[in-house]
Amino acid sequence: MTADEFCLRLSKDCGVAPGSHVLLALSGGADSVALFCLLLEARQKMPLALSCAHVEHGIRGEASFADCAFVSALCEEKHVPLYTAHVDAPACAKAHGCGLEDAARTLRYEFLNRTAEEIGADAIALAHHAGDQAETVLLHAMRGSDVRGLCAMRARSGRLIRPLLACRPGELRAYLAAIGQAFCEDATNADRAYARNRVRLDVLPQMEQAVPGAGGALCRLAAAAQRDEDYFDQQIDALNLRMLPLVDGAAVKKDALLALHPALCSRVLVRLVARAGLAPQRGETIGQIMDALDQEDAAVNLTGGAHAVIGRRYLCVVCADRLCPDALLRVPGVTDTPFGRFEVRPALPGEWGDGKTAQSMPARLLADACVGSRREGETMAPFGRSTPVKLKKLMIDAGVERAMRRSVPVVRSGGAVLFAVGLRPGECCRGNEDEERMLVRFLGDWPCGKADGHE
Repeated sequence: MTADEFCLRLSKDCGVAPGSHVLLALSGGADSVALFCLLLEARQKMPLALSCAHVEHGIRGEASFADCAFVSALCEEKHVPLYTAHVDAPACAKAHGCGLEDAARTLRYEFLNRTAEEIGADAIALAHHAGDQAETVLLHAMRGSDVRGLCAMRARSGRLIRPLLACRPGELRAYLAAIGQAFCEDATNADRAYARNRVRLDVLPQMEQAVPGAGGALCRLAAAAQRDEDYFDQQIDALNLRMLPLVDGAAVKKDALLALHPALCSRVLVRLVARAGLAPQRGETIGQIMDALDQEDAAVNLTGGAHAVIGRRYLCVVCADRLCPDALLRVPGVTDTPFGRFEVRPALPGEWGDGKTAQSMPARLLADACVGSRREGETMAPFGRSTPVKLKKLMIDAGVERAMRRSVPVVRSGGAVLFAVGLRPGECCRGNEDEERMLVRFLGDWPCGKADGHE
């Protein structure tokens, strides 16, 4: 690959504009060193700022420190800034109950993203090549992924760029040999204890022997899957489906999902999971949610202690363990809370609010006022009544589904409930006609119930 061809891939496939600052993940292996050298050549063709980052994972002992020394010497020789980190991947894997590879990857990407933020890098360059792409497609397929997993890696994904995805590993080593550039060999690449190594060393060679060109075909399959997923993304964008934010996840109407073709529905569910702030779920799990959509009281377990809860009208993806501390309201002022934004201002003469999203009340009630979720057994005397009613009953009467009740904002002060957004204000909000009043207004989305007027 010539420098001109590489620059074209940088700009066209990876979206790197002239003048960009690229942070390269430089391990010292053949692939990342080849990318390092190609980026140095590219700087002669287009203006680029180049920095490197290296992570020592605490796995390979002296060999790992030797790699770090090699990378440091290489960057010093080429006058390229280098940022390094030493992490304990084995301890991380033990603490989080995950595999060593996963722990190392998580720690590495955390450092890369943090460093990119600190130095103002526009892109993080990774040295994945066509062989890595073929392995990823095959691993995802064997682990039960759907079409999304077949997309494998993209040339650009957010800030991550992979300029070598179309290059075969043999080409990269031949390039290094031609320019006389040394690199490090990682002995763990031959360790068949790792699934990816078994695929690289055993499975793919046997596939190539059975069907020559199998690796290239897997890469073309990834490109086709990416093309199709891009089309589906456009179709979903055009639907303008409303996803309600919840303090512990996100929700969407069931009838909107049931009206969709299963191919679109499954992808909307993937978006809902992401909107809820959860890790991607297996294709099998997405299928289980789809199978349960026509029920009115069902749940599907998700990874990370989360659940997909199917109610009468809504599908909610929630993580019940997610903390939602009370937020102190600015009086007067605007406050961002986990539920959405609240505005508190002096009420205009005769301004009472609609009792759902806005309510005026005596200013004296708002001392130390805060917003939080309903507390167990909490009660309120609704406007127009003198006897207290449990908030849970008010929510049930309003049609708020069980998985959404935690997301109903409750305004309270001194332990007394003043206003349950979307439900009712408290009788205490009546006050006296001659006292100063404030308007509390909710600017977010209320978890809809029946006939609420907020849909």
